[in-house]
Amino acid sequence: MASHSVSRLTKLRELMRDRNIDAYVVPSEDAHASEYLAPCDARRSYITSFTGSAGCAVITHTEARCWTDGRYWVQAEKQLGEGWTLMKSGLPEIPTWGAWLKSDLPPSSRIGIDPTLIPQSESTNLSSSLTASPTNSSLVPITENLIDIIWSEEQPKPSRPTNEIFHLSTQYTGESVEAKISRIRDKFKKIGSPGTIVTSLDEIAWLFNLRGADIPYNPVFFAYAILTRDDCTLFASPKSLTDPVREYLHKNGIALLDYDQIWNSLGSWQKRLTVERSQPQTDKVLIGMKTSWAIAKAVGEDNVEVRRSIIEEFKAKKNAAEIEGFRRSHIRDGVALARYFAWLEEVLHNGERWSEYDAALVLEKYRKEGQWFRGLSFETISSTGSNAAIIHYAPSKEGSAIIDRDQMYLCDSGADIGAGTTDITRTFHFGTPTEEEKRAFTRVVTDEIDIALDTAVFPQGTTGKDILARRALWSDGMDYRHSTSHGIGSFLNVHEGPQGIGQRPAYNEVPLVEGMVISNEPGYYADGKFGIRIEGVDIIVRAETRENFGNKGWLTLERIAMCPIQTSLVDSSLLSPTEKDWLNEYHNEVFEKIGPLLKEVNDERAYRWLERECRSI
Repeated sequence: MASHSVSRLTKLRELMRDRNIDAYVVPSEDAHASEYLAPCDARRSYITSFTGSAGCAVITHTEARCWTDGRYWVQAEKQLGEGWTLMKSGLPEIPTWGAWLKSDLPPSSRIGIDPTLIPQSESTNLSSSLTASPTNSSLVPITENLIDIIWSEEQPKPSRPTNEIFHLSTQYTGESVEAKISRIRDKFKKIGSPGTIVTSLDEIAWLFNLRGADIPYNPVFFAYAILTRDDCTLFASPKSLTDPVREYLHKNGIALLDYDQIWNSLGSWQKRLTVERSQPQTDKVLIGMKTSWAIAKAVGEDNVEVRRSIIEEFKAKKNAAEIEGFRRSHIRDGVALARYFAWLEEVLHNGERWSEYDAALVLEKYRKEGQWFRGLSFETISSTGSNAAIIHYAPSKEGSAIIDRDQMYLCDSGADIGAGTTDITRTFHFGTPTEEEKRAFTRVVTDEIDIALDTAVFPQGTTGKDILARRALWSDGMDYRHSTSHGIGSFLNVHEGPQGIGQRPAYNEVPLVEGMVISNEPGYYADGKFGIRIEGVDIIVRAETRENFGNKGWLTLERIAMCPIQTSLVDSSLLSPTEKDWLNEYHNEVFEKIGPLLKEVNDERAYRWLERECRSI
């Protein structure tokens, strides 16, 4: 790893000198601002050797720095190659990578970046701040990605996937593509816009009621779309399009062009817009907050308005069919989870040695036995002891630890099942936990209950400001370095915006509304010792209240994740009567919904385990 790191940095710096670049920025994302990547787009991982999903690398002729947040500090410290400095984003003394570029580079520095990998909104702000800084530096678009050049010279770079695209019927989506396009065009009329460019892959999949398999764990496909007041074009690889999908799109008036033709089409649109914008009352093309600088340049930066995507807003609010799909998927997933944890407890008590990696494969096997399984929604986090303190740890086949029954075991996993996407974490101890472990676990349970309480009613317009969810942990001076909640897609990406609960600015700006689906995942991580996370999924639903102050309308949360929380790890003296009632009621619901299904699959071991784990305290 070390020799690769030094060699790659040397080659990159040679390319930077050839292009008169003083610094080169390598974001984590692809051209669609995806969180999870196809192998061909994992450029930051390639140059740094750090495989976490979030971060940004900046390379100068003398330094190489990688920024990442608290979820990945432990992982990054282990993985970063020789010559790299870890920048722990979120610590008071650590500047953002943009602030560092302004303050630590020589005057008049030229900072290169692939314009397809930075949002237009971010490039505009960064360019302005660099120019206004004492160093008077500039952001320079480098259209040929320098990491790709090194990668291709060193070894065959993975090709872009072109897996088959398939249609998802309105039985599961609850709304036709025709109705969705009509709703969006109504918005165009109100705003006065000629149309929008859609670049986020989950938005494209949602809009056209299509799904794919181009990115691991994400049922999406590589595509762009242009939707105007009069026409709609999907840009996708011809290799991905089956005859039935082509026919379906044709029937709905959707034109098809090759994925790479987006640039020619935007260039043609730019010429038309330049003429149209000389006329009064012609507004701008809408692009989302994550749409790239390259897209904006192609259609003309003066021709676009950056705003929160209309499609993202529509997609976040689930309809009745999508919500029912979520409920069913979590019940079906609960069967696989009960079977897995019952099996794991038994084999560990029998003295069998199972690695984190091999145990995760058993969980996947149980999920695959379900009739509606479509695939995992992310790589399973199966972690024992100190590995559980690495927030986004995922075991490798070669370096996986053996699960220790006398240590905490954290399993964060999910799947696409039917028309729903699941995301659930449970932490177990299969031996005798310490008092420290029990107290920490109980505090996390209390914070899980605080946000999920049926009595936690809040007015419409409430944003995802993260206070309530950390009350119990804060009372002991404890905390965790990740958000409490994120949105979840409907048989789409397991992480979905714009909604969530946490410290991110967007979460404090976006109201939680009826029909949104969010995770609920407080935790605690003692570095080098153990980790705890308890995660469920909740649907935001209308609350029935005695009064309706201000005619706001009131909301609450419906819990849908169906898996026991280990009560033998709970110090019940730390729970209030209301919290005990919540836990008992939740376990009654889990047993009533999952127990009969375990009988159907003839898994007596899992049934007995579930019966024991769901007993009242």
